[in-house]
Amino acid sequence: MIHKLFIQNLTNSIYGGILVAVVILIRLAVKKRVSKKYICFLWILVALRLAIPFSYESSFGVLPQISFDRNRVSETVDHYYSNESMMPDAVDSDNSPVPDAGNDRENSETFEQDDIRYRIETPVRNTEASFPAIVWLLGSVLMIGYMIVAWIITGKRVRFAVPETYHVKAFLSDTYEEEIKTYSTEDIQIPFLFGLTNPKIYLPYDLLKEDRIHVIRHELAHIKRLDHITKPVYFVILAFYWYNPLVWIAFKLFSSDIEMACDEMVVDSYDTKARDEYIHALLSVAGNKHDIRMVSLTFGNAPVKERISRVVTYNQNGFGIKIASIIVIALLFLAFSSVHVIAEQGDIIISDYDLVVPVIDETTGERYLLIPYYKDLNTYEMVVLDDDLEAEVKENTDQFWYDRPLSDYTIKTNDEIDLEYIVRNGDGLWEGHILLHDKDDRKIFDALAQDYSDRYTEVIQDAETGYIYAAEEVMGLSERYENGFLFLQTGTLMYLDLKDPKVFGWRLALTTDEYYRLEKWMSENKDNSFDHTDYEAWKPVLDELGIDYGDNIDTSSKQYMAAYDALMGDETVFPPRGMSVEQAQEQIRYNMKYFDEDGDPVAFGTVPGMLVTEENDKDRRTIIQIPDEIKQMMFELTKEEFLKWNGMGGDTQRSVVYRTYQEQAPKEDRLKGTWTLGQYEKIYRQFLVDTVRDENPDWQPGDSFDSDLINEVTRDQIDTYVYSEGEELIYDPAQFTTEESCVSEYSDGE
Repeated sequence: MIHKLFIQNLTNSIYGGILVAVVILIRLAVKKRVSKKYICFLWILVALRLAIPFSYESSFGVLPQISFDRNRVSETVDHYYSNESMMPDAVDSDNSPVPDAGNDRENSETFEQDDIRYRIETPVRNTEASFPAIVWLLGSVLMIGYMIVAWIITGKRVRFAVPETYHVKAFLSDTYEEEIKTYSTEDIQIPFLFGLTNPKIYLPYDLLKEDRIHVIRHELAHIKRLDHITKPVYFVILAFYWYNPLVWIAFKLFSSDIEMACDEMVVDSYDTKARDEYIHALLSVAGNKHDIRMVSLTFGNAPVKERISRVVTYNQNGFGIKIASIIVIALLFLAFSSVHVIAEQGDIIISDYDLVVPVIDETTGERYLLIPYYKDLNTYEMVVLDDDLEAEVKENTDQFWYDRPLSDYTIKTNDEIDLEYIVRNGDGLWEGHILLHDKDDRKIFDALAQDYSDRYTEVIQDAETGYIYAAEEVMGLSERYENGFLFLQTGTLMYLDLKDPKVFGWRLALTTDEYYRLEKWMSENKDNSFDHTDYEAWKPVLDELGIDYGDNIDTSSKQYMAAYDALMGDETVFPPRGMSVEQAQEQIRYNMKYFDEDGDPVAFGTVPGMLVTEENDKDRRTIIQIPDEIKQMMFELTKEEFLKWNGMGGDTQRSVVYRTYQEQAPKEDRLKGTWTLGQYEKIYRQFLVDTVRDENPDWQPGDSFDSDLINEVTRDQIDTYVYSEGEELIYDPAQFTTEESCVSEYSDGE
């Protein structure tokens, strides 16, 4: 919290410092030509710029946008709360594994890669980074403490002052006199005004009677101008910017200018003789000890020579100078209250033309465009599509243009946050995207993301990560608490404890099926009947959902031994260095979710046997027998999507077919079978393209065509002329010129 306030203070200090420099230049330029009361207004602008912690953001703003890196210094350490520990390698969109040697524990190079999986970037409290914030706060406290002490001392010094009454001609009147009470004491050497709510004029006991009326009128001018309030407030502002020398200069010049502004106010109606008497009053206190000038308005404050010169030459400003002064003050106010940003909140920025999604509501005929939010590509702005916007996107994108039916998606609302998210029908929430409809939605989402970044800076290394957690909260997969936050991440349910970021609270590994069950439960249940930050309180819910949290572990099982080996690596003594026994046991329980009962690694989102290593990568590219019902599923889905999207492929569901095959195939055949099924999919799609082009050679995917051409195609027409050649399947009717050479599906290349 202190760090955030310091960063905000530092940013404001820069803006305020720039304004101080501008006011100083203006002050030097106008010299005696402009009344000091207008210069004082400029110093008030400086105070407001420093006191107000925010700025109006606009693309027309003058001040540059300043941001300081909130990241903490990190160190890589062994830690049992690793987000990546034994997380399996990624798979592509068709559930075909991406080659990665990271899990080949027999290979020395890949072992190094694998070992890194047990090391994480652990956020560390950087004492050096927080030291400036602590020094800043301490300095501010000392400054305010000095003010309070000085105020108390001054009050004690004048507590025995004797009251006196004077009749002083009122300002703006030649006849009316005011009865003014003053206080005289021998304990002060210079007149001053003291007090906030009930300011009093204090005079030295030995001040000449002929000087007293002029001094009293000067102090009354301070009261009418409310200087007895503005100067202490200015000092409080200075206390929070004590490290900025320009703010000290501003305070000193402001203190001087308010004295001269009061001089001007007093002598405005004086003739030459009265001005000479006023100058004599100034000289009578010149050189005297000024007591505590920081917190009081002393008559002798400000350079006497400059004040005398100004009293002698002062004349009221003409109408032109008054108008010019008001214009300058207004322009500076507008310029230094607005910060230039890349775009206003209301602007739409197309960050990537190739990621936009046109959709159409078949019921109303209304067309929309989903545009990736320029701050977070997991979030889309849903805007009404017009001709100009469509033309702009088409001009700047290489993608084929076709409208997705809005009925293919489900739009859900998070009532607590008042934001919507869109999920393609049949997909999990982790495939969803946040929808922003207008300026208010963008502000809500930005504020939510900023809250994550500001509150969790100790555990979120990248400030932009706040948008990720904000999106998860909108979808019901993340929850904020005073001392931490809970979130469901791919393969993990985790609670981050902000009270001690090194501890990370707790986390639970999840298999793919467990993740989907918990994802559905969290998105549909706003259950506050138990403490979501308490791991033990989750166990009844986990039991209900059939999620294993590892209370009963068979230490002799292959699954346990694989998780144990993954933890130990090169270590020979349990627990590994840097870990307690409890931490090591927790890591093993976590690792076990990523191995099956045979001890084989299981990549999240797949089934056992789908992890690719250097050892099996070449072997997986082998053509094997695929059941007819699986090939038929792939053919029908390919044809259905070809018709639906005019040959574009669209939002494919082919992963369902791959997963169906993988779950029923023997473990040792799953990689090979997935490769083979991918070959069939490619052949089916190309056959459909060729069928349409036989009728219309100029046809391109995305163009309309006669659907009867595709409806009449059967799988047998294709499979009859498919054969294997090395690691690929080939469709070529010319190879089957005789009945003897024909095969029903494929040959093994023999």
